[in-house]
Amino acid sequence: MGAGVYPAIGSVTIVAVLTPITAAMHDFWTMEGQDRQNEQIHFLKNVGLLGGAMVFMALSQTTWPVAVGIGL
Repeated sequence: MGAGVYPAIGSVTIVAVLTPITAAMHDFWTMEGQDRQNEQIHFLKNVGLLGGAMVFMALSQTTWPVAVGIGL
């Protein structure tokens, strides 16, 4: 759902999905060399996405001027 429809549910879902996937798929601490660097880059990218989702989760109760207005 986009355009501000249930922003709390959407952001919580993104956090719930990214958290275990980030740890399971990008386990750079078990690798060596170039593979380790690549996985660390993707791990940190996902951590950044988690941070963004948490910001949206924190702001989900505020009124957005361009939102559809459907929410909890």
